[in-house]
Amino acid sequence: MYESILVPTDGSKGANRGVEHAIDLSEKYDSKLHTLFVVDEGIYGETPAMSSEELFLEQIQTNGEELLERVVSKAGKRDLDTTAECLRGVPYEEIIKYANGNDIDLIVMGKHGISAHGSTHVGSTTERVMRSSEIPVFTV
Repeated sequence: MYESILVPTDGSKGANRGVEHAIDLSEKYDSKLHTLFVVDEGIYGETPAMSSEELFLEQIQTNGEELLERVVSKAGKRDLDTTAECLRGVPYEEIIKYANGNDIDLIVMGKHGISAHGSTHVGSTTERVMRSSEIPVFTV
């Protein structure tokens, strides 16, 4: 039913629940699992190299890559074919672009995430993906 499943993550509790469901679904349907972290450049826009904003975004990217490694490790324990990518841009736009460009059949997302300032918010990214995507979105 699902050959390719995408699970974006930001490391929040909601996203982690999405990861668990995506791994279960990927195992059940023998699907390739894609995981994605998007560094939200919408906060600062494009910044000059080595500016304090760019250094901040680089730290977020490093944290995102570590989150992706954990997802790949969890999926690897179940012998799932997994790919991970860290992108920069506006999260919901990058999620949809990635899904469309990689023949994704299902997007699995937590309902709640983390804002750029570390506070929990009611999933504006999830809401935007749900409204904008032609691909089914499973929210957890």
